[in-house]
Amino acid sequence: MFISILIGVLIFAYAAFTLFRFVKRSKMGKCAGCSLNKSCSSSCSEPFPRP
Repeated sequence: MFISILIGVLIFAYAAFTLFRFVKRSKMGKCAGCSLNKSCSSSCSEPFPRP
């Protein structure tokens, strides 16, 4: 019984941690939240073109 409760708590804790991390990275923006942001060669750092 104790093992089942412990496994359930661990699953919910990991889910909460993953959700928190996702929300934190999504607030940073597309390129800032990417794991390749330091070695990426895309044009994310350039400002948006003006029409």
